[in-house]
Amino acid sequence: MEVVSIFAENLYSFRYDGETENEYDRMMDLWTDTEYLREYAIQNDVADVYGFIEDISRCAEVVQDFLEDIIHSRDDLELYFEALQESERKRVTLSLQKGKIRRNKLRLYAVKIDSNCFVITGGAIKMSQRMDEHPDTEMELKKLNAAREYFRSNGVFDEDSFFELLIEN
Repeated sequence: MEVVSIFAENLYSFRYDGETENEYDRMMDLWTDTEYLREYAIQNDVADVYGFIEDISRCAEVVQDFLEDIIHSRDDLELYFEALQESERKRVTLSLQKGKIRRNKLRLYAVKIDSNCFVITGGAIKMSQRMDEHPDTEMELKKLNAAREYFRSNGVFDEDSFFELLIEN
């Protein structure tokens, strides 16, 4: 598992063992791949497959543009990421986060390292209200918890210790 920079010193992503792409790039590729989206729609009993493909592709562009706008305008990434659960709001560091844009079915999941510093662990198409109600989001929750444990076991507790970990690896 490796942490790679996506945008400057604020947004990072995991590249998992055996993968060629980091999770941010991997998700964006999947969310714009019409064949993948068609198969996904069929597997999830989506009534309007072609409408679903168009909607998800548009949502992927919106997420990408939104994040790029935040980074280029030097706004806080907390405009996009929010606590996954109410209990995570109290955490200053290593809180579990979801990227959310109103009326967008796509979620990027991340661990908040410190103020305005996040590491993406994966993403999913929102197909249910709760994460434990769909296999994809349930898997993303496991990845989030594993990522937090990875950081804890490597002594990450704030932005400084995070950058020390990056230098060591």
